[in-house]
Amino acid sequence: MIPSILALEFIADPLVLFLSGLALLILFIWYFVTESENRKRSIGTILVLGLCTLCALALYPPDKTLKGGIDLVGGSAFTLKVQPNTDPNTGEVIPLRDDDLNQAVATIEKRLGSGGTKDLLIAKSGTDTILLQMPGMSPETAADIRVTLQKVAKLELREVNLEGGKRETADGKTLAQRVYDKEDIVPGYRAYKNEGEDRKGDKYTEYLLLNNRTAVAGADVAHAYPVTQGADNIVSIELTGEGGEKMINLTKDMQPNQDRIAILLDNEIVSAPTVQSVPLGSRFVIEGQKNQKEASELAAQLNNPLKNALTIEQESTVSPSLGQAVVKQGIMAALIGLALTAVFILIYYRTAGIVALVALLVNSVLIFGSMAMFGFTFTLPGIAGIILTIGMAVDANVLIFERLREELENGKSLSNAIETAYEKAFSAIFDSNITSLLAATILFWKASGTVQGFAVTLTIGLLGSMFSAILVTRVIFRWAVHFNLLKNLSLLNLFRKSNFDFLGKRRMALVISSLLFIAAIAGFVIKGEKGLGVDFTGGTLLKFQFKDGQTEVTAADANEALKDANTVAKPVIQEETVPGTGELLTVRCDSRDAQLIEDTLREKIAIMKERVPVSSNSGETEWAVQATVEAVSATAGKAFLINACVAIGMGLIAMLIYISIRFEFSFALGAFVALVHDIVLATGLIVLFGGELSLIHVGAILTIAGYSINDTIIVFDRIRESLLTSHGTIKELMNEAINATLSRTLLTSVTTIVTVAILAVFGGSALADFSQMILVGLVIGTYSSIFVAAPIVLWWSRGKGRNLRKEVLDASLAGEIEAAG
Repeated sequence: MIPSILALEFIADPLVLFLSGLALLILFIWYFVTESENRKRSIGTILVLGLCTLCALALYPPDKTLKGGIDLVGGSAFTLKVQPNTDPNTGEVIPLRDDDLNQAVATIEKRLGSGGTKDLLIAKSGTDTILLQMPGMSPETAADIRVTLQKVAKLELREVNLEGGKRETADGKTLAQRVYDKEDIVPGYRAYKNEGEDRKGDKYTEYLLLNNRTAVAGADVAHAYPVTQGADNIVSIELTGEGGEKMINLTKDMQPNQDRIAILLDNEIVSAPTVQSVPLGSRFVIEGQKNQKEASELAAQLNNPLKNALTIEQESTVSPSLGQAVVKQGIMAALIGLALTAVFILIYYRTAGIVALVALLVNSVLIFGSMAMFGFTFTLPGIAGIILTIGMAVDANVLIFERLREELENGKSLSNAIETAYEKAFSAIFDSNITSLLAATILFWKASGTVQGFAVTLTIGLLGSMFSAILVTRVIFRWAVHFNLLKNLSLLNLFRKSNFDFLGKRRMALVISSLLFIAAIAGFVIKGEKGLGVDFTGGTLLKFQFKDGQTEVTAADANEALKDANTVAKPVIQEETVPGTGELLTVRCDSRDAQLIEDTLREKIAIMKERVPVSSNSGETEWAVQATVEAVSATAGKAFLINACVAIGMGLIAMLIYISIRFEFSFALGAFVALVHDIVLATGLIVLFGGELSLIHVGAILTIAGYSINDTIIVFDRIRESLLTSHGTIKELMNEAINATLSRTLLTSVTTIVTVAILAVFGGSALADFSQMILVGLVIGTYSSIFVAAPIVLWWSRGKGRNLRKEVLDASLAGEIEAAG
């Protein structure tokens, strides 16, 4: 245990992390710049070992360093009450509006969920309550979060009345102290108590008389950020243009080195500095923070202030929404699927397969080590991102090895074949990963909650897969050839060179896709809200309270009791533990199902059908297990959906622009149409055949989009190469390119589909919905790359009367000229 603790402390040191990262970055650049084969081998080896060591140290021990989301490991729940404000002039209570709750929800998300490190489930309940669930946390973390949640961060700057501190009355008190003690009144002013330490460390207490009018408020803050100056931790404040004008108006008539300004946070004085020069502008600082963490937290709060105070009505511990049994089933199913993939790669690629498996192992260490190092949380959508990146890593290796087979069949020596295979495969791997990285970056920037978590794991996974596929396997081959350990490669070839007329079937494919598209749209229209789960529609929260000594009912028991119930939407069931109250079973369901669910549970579960006397003197009875009913909003609320849709839309536009630059607009249009085709068909068909969309499907939809664009780009890259190097009609060359990538397409698709199919069959009922949608999307995505994306390119180029080969040649020549200087 001591070595692991030392390793964690070593990695946690920001200076060590920065220097390590800088050294590895320099080596990475050196690796690609140097022309020496010996240097490339040595530098590549150091890079691989250095990164693996850094990530392995960060990962050990994994049960302590890897953080699970609330859907996987459970966590803590808070019931928050939004407090109404009072009018500062009349003292009357200002009634809460729905906008006040929305602002509180948005602020909580920004304070707690920024950076994709926390998996928040947040919903409004009633007119003044917010339900918040977060992944499992230590008591210390829970205490910090409690403070963060209740911190309004209401900033105010007020003028200090100097006379209030100078005049002493007969009882020895200053005027400010008398006002503070409510022994005197000064119209337009209010007294505050200010406690602190001077520069010598001596404590002091003073009373200040402040103007009731707030000269500068939190709304005037443009940006707040922590700054360390020697031993002092301060927060630097930058005001908006209007705020700067307010500050100038406040200070222009003040006397330097005499007049003071009080800085209040949540109605308490944090400092009351003397004005050194006038007028002051749009920048000032707040001093007195104990450490850098406190300064960072204050800056975050000032950047995201609450308009209404929050109080914590209840805190509880909740069970995982998927349940431990489901998580174990999912892990086991995933391991079986990956094991089958590994066996297949070994059989099919033999010695090269061993190299690929080493690269996949390195990729896994990099992904999990990075997640542990930066404290990111594993949620189900996040794991979907990892599944996608591992699939893309397998795809990259398959792409390289299929190229290697072609070069060997063309009679090249092993070393030359390896070199050429990596050169030719690089552009396809690079383009497919860059398009996905563009989308992931925009998702992280614009989206929130679980979508942001998906973006984090996808970004880490993509960088890791590119590194392992391009550099790790290349370094291993270099050493093997250098020491004559590898003199020849024997690769199995089940898919001999084919010559199918794929584009000749484009009209039939158009009919099939059109019919499926209409069916998918019809699924949304026919099902309507029935196709959406309670995560998107909101509904009712049933709470069953168990008393001490009563037999507890688990989420598994409740799911079993409700499996045959004809509910409108699938309910979400969790177990909770409330300190001082006992065990709770909560059921979040469609409001139309609430009564049916309660009746079914009471009918099928013994303890819940029991009734007990209300009192010894009354013949009346009540349920032994009491139930309360609350209306709740959607956990994936309107803002969440809007952010997710905007992020996905922006991601599509970014992909369109990148592919237009790299391939020409016809290719970008083909990729765009295929991507929309895949997403609509996968979601629509799932809904049509009785499924319902919930938060769990968000990760599945994003995974489908990532797989679709990856598959399409690889086909497009081969088409571009054929147009540049071969002769024939456009249709013939496109068919030739699709046939050339057919073995790679089938190999990658089959291995990925088998893995996901095992997860769908053996991963448990909760994971079935998730994996079934991905499975449908993978099949559709494989089909669309060939029968949708490529025909669109051909149709568009012909319809516009353009010479596609000439456009690709011109783009390639322009790229070469730009690269040359």
